[in-house]
Amino acid sequence: MRWRWIAIILLLPLIIFTGCGDGDNEPQPVVPEQSGSADDDLGDEDSTAISENSKTLIAYFSRWGNTPYPADVDASTGASIQIRNGVRQGTTQIIAGYIQSAVGGDIHLIETETAYPIDFDVVRELNHSEMASNYLPPLKSKVESMDGYEVVFVGYPVWATDAPQAIKAFLSSYDMSGKTVIPFCTHDGYGAGRSYSTVAEAAVGASTLEGIAILASEVPEAEDRVKEWLGTIGIERADSSMSVTVSVDGRTFEAEWYDTPLANEIRAMFPLKAILGRYGNREYYGAMPTRPQNIEEGQLTFKNGDITYCPTNNTIAIFYGQADDPKMGKLSMGIIPVGRVTSSLSPFDEMGSRLEFTFDNAASDN
Repeated sequence: MRWRWIAIILLLPLIIFTGCGDGDNEPQPVVPEQSGSADDDLGDEDSTAISENSKTLIAYFSRWGNTPYPADVDASTGASIQIRNGVRQGTTQIIAGYIQSAVGGDIHLIETETAYPIDFDVVRELNHSEMASNYLPPLKSKVESMDGYEVVFVGYPVWATDAPQAIKAFLSSYDMSGKTVIPFCTHDGYGAGRSYSTVAEAAVGASTLEGIAILASEVPEAEDRVKEWLGTIGIERADSSMSVTVSVDGRTFEAEWYDTPLANEIRAMFPLKAILGRYGNREYYGAMPTRPQNIEEGQLTFKNGDITYCPTNNTIAIFYGQADDPKMGKLSMGIIPVGRVTSSLSPFDEMGSRLEFTFDNAASDN
């Protein structure tokens, strides 16, 4: 059906000159309705700040994850692709990661059943045809237990001064009544366009808060700006981590354990003993005694000190180095952070190659 629309529109006189951009975004005419500034007010002026304990979902759509790029695609060929720690990521995906780092929550990639073409000239025409016919592309997967989320961030690249049709498809797939929806977007020079209104209209029954629009080329340096924005709309991470200890080879490391369903399930197994082996001067990892049930969507990047669970091979790991090394900072399987070592990580370089680790509550938490 999509390709037939493309054929039809190519036969028509070209009356629309704005497009989606090379990659996710391109410069587009300003739509007076909204400037796309982070200072734009999307929601009701009487909106109240969100509870810090609200269950949060960070859903985003981008070409990266919805286009079958070759494995060696050059990040310079599209504004939508950045390389971080040797891992290619989409600009909208990076902003989603900034939000998760600041306030927690679960990340969900919005995927369409039919991938978008690599040739962006074709994608541009496809987007115009989808918008003209108000076609909502079928989505590949659904969010489990959407009812449990109170706050839903929705991210996207600005295409033709608006949100991609996949965003409307996503929001219309669920009952958003009573939820707080917060847009964030990347663009190539002309802001959010009319996309904030599109999100508000598609999220029927939800309240919307102030969004943020970030120039694609500025994404790598935008983390502080994202944190400031989150503060202005009243969203902060709850200080709900718990103190734990990690004992190994006569040493005891202090750590914090996150307050998430998966982390709490693993913590219920304490004292948890596992044989972990060293890998690449980067991590210690080994099999869990029991497979947890509260699995979340994983990520392919890590920070030094992260304690993580990998659902692919049911392993727990402690990352102690190489996070900034392009060769060692790239993961092949998704991991889910459940805690973080807060003590010095230098002793890990001196320890043996295969050791028994014990994870337990700190004395004050027993």
